[in-house]
Amino acid sequence: MKQTSLHEAHVARKAKIVDFAGWGMPLQYSGVLDEYHTVRTTAGLFDVSHMGRLHVEGPGVLPFLQRVTTNDVQRVEPMGSQYSMICNPDGGVKDDIFLYRLGAEEFLLCVNASNLDKIRSWLFQQQEEEQGSLRIEDRSEDLAQLALQGPASKSLLQAHVEASLDGLKPRQCLRETVGGVECLITRTGYTGELGYELYVPATRVRHVWDRLMQAGEAFGLKPAGLGARDLLRLDMGYLLYGNDLTEAITPIEANAKWVVSFAKGTFIGEPVLKQQLQEGPSQRLVAFELLEKAVPRHAMKLFARDEPIGTVTSGNLSPILQKGIGLGYVDPAYTAAGTAFDVEIRGKRVPARVVALPFYKKPKPLA
Repeated sequence: MKQTSLHEAHVARKAKIVDFAGWGMPLQYSGVLDEYHTVRTTAGLFDVSHMGRLHVEGPGVLPFLQRVTTNDVQRVEPMGSQYSMICNPDGGVKDDIFLYRLGAEEFLLCVNASNLDKIRSWLFQQQEEEQGSLRIEDRSEDLAQLALQGPASKSLLQAHVEASLDGLKPRQCLRETVGGVECLITRTGYTGELGYELYVPATRVRHVWDRLMQAGEAFGLKPAGLGARDLLRLDMGYLLYGNDLTEAITPIEANAKWVVSFAKGTFIGEPVLKQQLQEGPSQRLVAFELLEKAVPRHAMKLFARDEPIGTVTSGNLSPILQKGIGLGYVDPAYTAAGTAFDVEIRGKRVPARVVALPFYKKPKPLA
């Protein structure tokens, strides 16, 4: 297994290391539930350096990214970011990505660890069709990536940067130094909480990690692993590639039409997606909750009136809601909120109903 630059730091904190997409990654430190509740109430620090980071720049970068991604890149201001997808010609999702615009002609793409080789090769292949000057560089080994997430994350991070974080809106970025180390700080994350992701030189990331962990003790900061991360993202209904997204599933089927811009012109997969939008997909992703105490899991079957209607793609027991929640693809006739169906769990049919996302809605602060 490959190791991130923080592997020794994880071992020192007695993390349980597991194989994730070929990387030795911390599943948990103090426990999945403890880390989950820490992120929901104070703050957690994740090592997400296994993700891929591709730097793309040059005069031809904008038309290139408009062609290979589904969202409208033109709408992203410098030092802003955008969630998007890269599709194959049949409209299937090759990967879901975060795109950061660092300058007029400079972008950083964050891709899933399991898809790095595939996406890098795909971009190089598509680059050959471009007439404009364009440079693609894999910076996955040079850059590490941390995710500081939770209600206390701003107060904690503010003590280590000069610029005020008050004006940094969701999906905006800034360049700052943390402990003397230059970082790209982005107001992004995959937990549903206030949070930041830090792109840090891999040779200096241990210094930044240690500094944040030490300073974070006063805020209740704890390191958090992949187990808590998966529970947190499912609470929000955020998609997980390999479960909720594959090359056989389109953004339209995944209820991700909002990341597809048909107004920008032709892009890879656009004709198929447009036709699917007009005619309606044969399946669609829904969010559901169980009406009895049970836990839905990936690949479990969904039934309505004893007829199979779909499959669970993600599922678990939400620690904060204390109920089974999940995502799954079903026949379009069963997508309306409140629609009832059953999840087959260990040979038993457990009743469920379709609900709107997110599952977990943060309480509004008192006036």
